[in-house]
Amino acid sequence: MKKSLLVILDGVADKKSALAKAKKPNLDMLASNSTCGIWSGPHAPHYNPRSMSSVATLEILGYSWHDEPGRGYLEALGIGLKLKKSDVCVRGNFATVRGKTIRDRRAGRDERGLDVMVKDLNRQIKSIDGIKTKLCRAVGHRLVLVLSGKGLSIQVSDGDMGSSPQKIKPLNPGARKTSDILNKYVERSRLLLLGHPSNKKRKFPANFILLRSAGAYRKVGSFNKKYRMKACSISGVNIVRGTSEYLGIDIINTPLSQLEDDLLSRARKAADALEKYDFVILHINGADTNAHNRDFSGKVKYIEKIDREVFSQVVRLRHINIAVISDHITDSSTGNHVFGPVPFLIYAADEDADGGRFDEKSCRGSFVADNPMKKMLSVNFSYKEKFNQKK
Repeated sequence: MKKSLLVILDGVADKKSALAKAKKPNLDMLASNSTCGIWSGPHAPHYNPRSMSSVATLEILGYSWHDEPGRGYLEALGIGLKLKKSDVCVRGNFATVRGKTIRDRRAGRDERGLDVMVKDLNRQIKSIDGIKTKLCRAVGHRLVLVLSGKGLSIQVSDGDMGSSPQKIKPLNPGARKTSDILNKYVERSRLLLLGHPSNKKRKFPANFILLRSAGAYRKVGSFNKKYRMKACSISGVNIVRGTSEYLGIDIINTPLSQLEDDLLSRARKAADALEKYDFVILHINGADTNAHNRDFSGKVKYIEKIDREVFSQVVRLRHINIAVISDHITDSSTGNHVFGPVPFLIYAADEDADGGRFDEKSCRGSFVADNPMKKMLSVNFSYKEKFNQKK
């Protein structure tokens, strides 16, 4: 069976096309020897675009948005929390709010004092209306709020949907208890953060917690059983680690980081992992971070760094299938996620090539994929034989 490497370039697609601007000879050489097309993008009706990454990763791996348990739950798994099936987990951000306006939904990406604030919040808010509360830090400004108790629901709206914080609303009558608790937590934490000593030292005070994407346990089929392949993932991002944990995919230990500075090390880990695993997922996040910062030039430079440190190693690999895909568009002019088609290439030594460069325009070529995993496996004849024999 031929082994496969999937490289997910988080948020690399862009309306202005940083991919087209960047000098990336290794990735473009790979594209010229590949079949290039587009993925139609994540299918998530009524889903908050800010939480698009979890749905996108699941769909790239051949699952449905219906399989997504809520981003909060995946984030909790990603930071290694041990959860009960009845726990509700909500994704959070430390943010800067002035008046009724969100000035910075990441509190300036300044991590100073955040650990102390979380510790103090947990000491002063231990439960609300008989439900235990625990706030946990993830990477950077990110948080997970865990609610433990009876009668909880994930059917609540998001509090982070625009330029001002929103009241969290129940989406059905049974979720009113949960929405009330979350709103009370937001207000109590706001009052505590407002006068917190750590905020006096910050340009962007972390004076508000934005909550969204409630999630809880949901049963799902494991990746290994679904495809009869042994898989692992390499990522410094909690949501991808959590998704891997959720699907039973092994996680290769890698430093957590939103703007990875050790790309060469990660590329080498991926190459080494191919000795042991049938399917290796290498996720790279830095282009997405630059786009969220509305730094188009930084995004271009980071793509060039990916080419130098990652794809210089990838093009040396032999006798494997390679797929490269963006999980979604991150618009560097607005800093927001956008639904839409993204570039996708598949390299297989025994397949005809029709590619050119790897960017949004050049990849509008031979195919439009609704199911990236199905498209990837369609070129792996060894996989098809193995799968059909065991069905």
